[in-house]
Amino acid sequence: MTAPRTASIVTNLRCNEACLWCNRRAAQDDRAFVRGDAVGARIDQAIAAGSREIVLTGGEPTMRRDLAALVARAHAGGAERVVLETNGTLLDEARAKDLRAAGLALARVHVPAVDDACDVLTRDPGGFARALAGMQALARAGVELEAAVTLARSATPHLAAIPRRLHDALGAPLRALVVGFPVNAADAAELLSFAEAAAAVLSLERAARPLGVGVRMSTGDLLPPCAFDPASRPRVTRFYAMTAGAPPRPGYAHLAACSRCKLADRCPGVADAHVARFGPPAMHPVEDDRTRRRLAVIASVDDQIARELASSHLFVDTDGTPVTEETIRVVFRCNQACTFCFVSTHLPAPPPAAVEAAIRAAGAKGARIVLSGGEPTLDPRIVEWVRLARSVTEGRLVLQTNAVRLDDPSLVARLEEAGLDEAFVSLHGATAAVSDAVTEAPGTFVRTVAGIDRLHASRIAVVLNYVVCEKNRHEIVDHVRALATRWPRATLNVSFVGPSTDLVPRDPALVPRYTDAVPFIAAAVDEAARLGVPVIGFESMCGLPLCLVPGGVRALALTDIPEGFDKGEFLKTDECARCSLEPRCYGIRRGYAEIHGTSELRAVAPDA
Repeated sequence: MTAPRTASIVTNLRCNEACLWCNRRAAQDDRAFVRGDAVGARIDQAIAAGSREIVLTGGEPTMRRDLAALVARAHAGGAERVVLETNGTLLDEARAKDLRAAGLALARVHVPAVDDACDVLTRDPGGFARALAGMQALARAGVELEAAVTLARSATPHLAAIPRRLHDALGAPLRALVVGFPVNAADAAELLSFAEAAAAVLSLERAARPLGVGVRMSTGDLLPPCAFDPASRPRVTRFYAMTAGAPPRPGYAHLAACSRCKLADRCPGVADAHVARFGPPAMHPVEDDRTRRRLAVIASVDDQIARELASSHLFVDTDGTPVTEETIRVVFRCNQACTFCFVSTHLPAPPPAAVEAAIRAAGAKGARIVLSGGEPTLDPRIVEWVRLARSVTEGRLVLQTNAVRLDDPSLVARLEEAGLDEAFVSLHGATAAVSDAVTEAPGTFVRTVAGIDRLHASRIAVVLNYVVCEKNRHEIVDHVRALATRWPRATLNVSFVGPSTDLVPRDPALVPRYTDAVPFIAAAVDEAARLGVPVIGFESMCGLPLCLVPGGVRALALTDIPEGFDKGEFLKTDECARCSLEPRCYGIRRGYAEIHGTSELRAVAPDA
């Protein structure tokens, strides 16, 4: 059996706090277990077995004077990331700097409540103030911060106050709020049922969302996704990143309902201790592919972030010059939920250092920089990122956005001042009924329209991206008319829904046949020509096979596509082999071919 990617190393069991529910704390430690060489050996063994993330936990690890040496041992031994789980109360500026210098990347600080309520729960007078000072010291030292919260009965009334209090005190958002669901406790009355725990998590998420703070379930004390009813699934998909092939977990078992769940291969099931106390819980197994896709990652959260953080595309400039375009996802969350989105919106935000490195790397290679998400305006650093990108490139700087938050004129003004050249805005309908149905975010059409109004009144260029899908193909002509009337200096980019990753359903209810959609697209192109609206996008990866572009390709800026640039996402048929446009056309997406086949493609003769 392979080792888990993350290994938790218990450094000691003593703790300077005594949380009401905690049953791990010990009054004294086993000396042989906590000796530095013994802890170091456990770190070495985990790394040798293949673990890439070492989590130092307790008890309270900061009670050890050799903690920095243990961090350094893990870091020097090959751990890609060293994490500290702590209550933060024993940390000061000097110690935070020492830990960062030793290689500490992330501190997960236990905050069960705030202010006096926290001190009552931890039975540590003044503990919250010291924990906050410790978190501030860690942040100043350059250590990333998460807050760990516990689904215990005494703590749940206080959870919703945590995000705002920490946000205001730290001056920057946490990387995430990590939620633990204990199934054993010193006082069994502190344990919650599935339904109680699910309600508490949703309340916490409601409080955290406006602040740009993500909520994630702890993998150690896991509340399974089936605890949440289907109505809350669009929010729940942000809480998990589950990997297939997890080994069985002692003390957990799959129940009868698990046999219907499409996450059974990556979920340990329900804790025996929970069933013993509450009986078999009410469960809502995940039975649809879309939810399964949005709860899963290919390997680990960090692997998935690294995989999706930056991607290269081929862009053809207005003068026909091919330009590499680098899309950098500064955040993965989104305030809309389009079914055709291929981004893993359940991921936490990438580390700021990784975003900065990606922006600088894109600038160094002369790429056109596109800042994207998820929804990038949910990142409170977005103006910073625009300013940084402007400092490393003289090329066109683009923001991909749904413009919901750009109904705020001050944000638009700051983006303009920072040097943003273009806003590439998703608007997938001419009416609120259609747009909100596509985005699955009722009420956002009105805000997007207001955001586009703000952008149009600025010096920022506006490109409206319309992703043609089954729900909206009939409205694209009306969309062109609305654009011409309300935003006359805007450009229309036409995209076609692409089943490009496992996140996008292979479903005709989402992906129409080209031959059913192209007549509407052709009518929109004709109407745009009549009204003087520029139309772009057909030659891109998200466009159409060139043989199906309305009116032919004479007006398109085409360039030969380097072999392998599509990373195997597209295929070409015998018709493509005979087509004069083959070197400049991506072909047809494999996902589309799975749904509708390839019979619609037709070879284009030279000079056609």
